[in-house]
Amino acid sequence: MIKAIIFDLGGVIIDWKPLLNRTLAILKPSDKKQFWLDLNRELIPWSKGAMTARQVMQILAKKYKKEMSVNDLLKAWINDYEKLVSVDLEMMGLVASLKRYKLGVITNTTNEHVPILRRLGILEEFDVTILSNEVKMTKDEKEIFLLAAKKLRVKPHECLFIDDVEKFVEVAKSAGMKAILYKDLAQLKERLQSFSVTIG
Repeated sequence: MIKAIIFDLGGVIIDWKPLLNRTLAILKPSDKKQFWLDLNRELIPWSKGAMTARQVMQILAKKYKKEMSVNDLLKAWINDYEKLVSVDLEMMGLVASLKRYKLGVITNTTNEHVPILRRLGILEEFDVTILSNEVKMTKDEKEIFLLAAKKLRVKPHECLFIDDVEKFVEVAKSAGMKAILYKDLAQLKERLQSFSVTIG
């Protein structure tokens, strides 16, 4: 029986397509699928405070032979971040309809981005928020999922985790959670019902 529903932010609750499109326009990768894998991997150390934004952007720029574009990447991911991301209001409507469950967030984020997340006013809608930069763990470690379950005061198998990245969905499952790979709102509602989650 599901007692807690845990959401990822970027790509699920936060629409960050404009930021990703800006990044694509700067780096011009030939293989977009490989680019998403590279991006998720390179963002991990920044999300744990182990590397700076500049170090991460230098790695990405070098990998795609765009070494002169580091400052453009930093502008997108730091200076313009707040303008390039937005809250998916339909998704927040769904969150509001799930208040009978304990609600949590697990997100890979950074010291630079957390103040923006707070200004967006979404974190207070959840009972527990696990921010990678604060706990020094990311969603590629099952311990972050176990921590979320502990803070929500439920067992891992009583949790349902929602993310748009397949790797993180698989890590959540390895921690004992149920999990949904998010595609769009209609698909998510169908999948929630398949787990006997009551909406509304």
